[in-house]
Amino acid sequence: MRLVANPHYADVAVTVYVKIAALASRPEGCTAATVTIAEYLGLSKSSVERGMTQLMRPGPDGVVELSSTRRSLPGGNGTSAVRRTRPLSATERFVWIPVAASEDLTPRQLRAYALIAYAQAQKIPLTESQIAGALHHHSGQRAGQPLTTAAAGEIVDELEATRWITVERRAGVRGRHHFVAHDIPAAAQDAACGQPSSTGVAPSSTSGPGEGSGSSAGAGSLATMEEPRTDRPDDERALFSPAVGEVQVGEGVENRDAQPQHGTGEGGLALRADDHQTPLTTPLTEPSGTPLTNRAGAYGGPGLTISARVHAVLEPVHRLYRQTSVYMQRRIAREVGSQLRSGIDDARLRQRLETRLCRTFTDEIRDPGRWILGVGLPRWGCGIFDCEAGVLWSSGRQCSVCEEIVRDRCQGTAQSGASTLSIVRPTPARVPVPRSTPAAPRGRCPECGCAVLVLNPAASAAPRCRPCREEHEGGRAGGPSPSEHPEVCAGWDGSGCTRPALGSTGLCVRCRTRRMEWAAS
Repeated sequence: MRLVANPHYADVAVTVYVKIAALASRPEGCTAATVTIAEYLGLSKSSVERGMTQLMRPGPDGVVELSSTRRSLPGGNGTSAVRRTRPLSATERFVWIPVAASEDLTPRQLRAYALIAYAQAQKIPLTESQIAGALHHHSGQRAGQPLTTAAAGEIVDELEATRWITVERRAGVRGRHHFVAHDIPAAAQDAACGQPSSTGVAPSSTSGPGEGSGSSAGAGSLATMEEPRTDRPDDERALFSPAVGEVQVGEGVENRDAQPQHGTGEGGLALRADDHQTPLTTPLTEPSGTPLTNRAGAYGGPGLTISARVHAVLEPVHRLYRQTSVYMQRRIAREVGSQLRSGIDDARLRQRLETRLCRTFTDEIRDPGRWILGVGLPRWGCGIFDCEAGVLWSSGRQCSVCEEIVRDRCQGTAQSGASTLSIVRPTPARVPVPRSTPAAPRGRCPECGCAVLVLNPAASAAPRCRPCREEHEGGRAGGPSPSEHPEVCAGWDGSGCTRPALGSTGLCVRCRTRRMEWAAS
């Protein structure tokens, strides 16, 4: 909570801290590279580096939250650093939040979600004005100032739309809103296709307003043992689980001390890669009739569920989708869901995938997941929301803004090319080298005075440059008479040639080509 409540730390620092703290819970610490952490969080590499830099520097109170140790391989090549978070003391405030929230929510939404989760754990009535006081501007003219209540209300509405929290309007103390933070979004709690739903479990463990926090009289004690997940983070009895996105290799990490088996009423940590999570299925890889358990009784099905709407949108790329890993399938499903929530029609997104797949050879796609995220799903066009790669989706007409942009770019390219050709750059003087062949003679245009290459030294009249020649010949009604042109080639070096001359240059095709190659060299 020191990071959440302190305005010195940016919002991205809180997001980076949550992910690194989850990865550093393993004995070897966080060994993921910066690019890998950025892919997990859906942020840019520079944003993650900015957050880690702020965490590794002392805060206003001199506390450093993150430590980084460089490593090198036995051969001398460098590798990713080992990062560890600062161990918390017994007097510090803290709150347990799921690491999945750092991937689904924006940095500012995650900060508000952590504040709501802490108020819920401490039974503190919370208002939108108090949420606004904990969120600050970190750039611009209002840097360091808290957000307005209206801005905090928009963030709360966005969190409610993502189903990470539930807002019970005017259900709290003195007519305040009652905020309920969930360990997993409500959408993921719904029964998936092919998965049985439990109707006997309440959707939320939070008591309603006015019901109190204890049971009825004579019902006995509330608990007979402490819950590890509600203890301090330095409690050694807490379970360790891999972070989201990490591949589980071999056996899981064992507890430091021998612990009794957890019952069905206890939950694991708020990490999705935990073995205590409910198994999920995907309609793309397994049919609905496939059993979810093997002979030993362990879960043997896939680990991902997507909605029927996302499944229908991804129908043109089902073959590529099946070739990706579960992690890439989760990223693709989130990207499709994000675009659908932004207002893009299902048919429009499906048509986009189908059109771009038809323009690509499937055997040339080396990484199906990167192709779907980088080529198939992004929207191409101008700033108009209805524009789809230069065509308006609602009417099917060409987008006038895109046509104007293409026209301006073509004009800019033509102008830059013309200006480049008109620039005369001085060439450094070189030491004269004796040549076996005579140097190419150059003359002056009698009309404009520019330097021209003399291809026919035997001609008495000085040659004109190309613009002057075109202007001079354009005013003539007919072409030049055959008598003005020499009939026999004079040779590329003036030694003579027996071939017939072509045009006014007095050279044949072969000698003219050789003269131009020699002049260019």
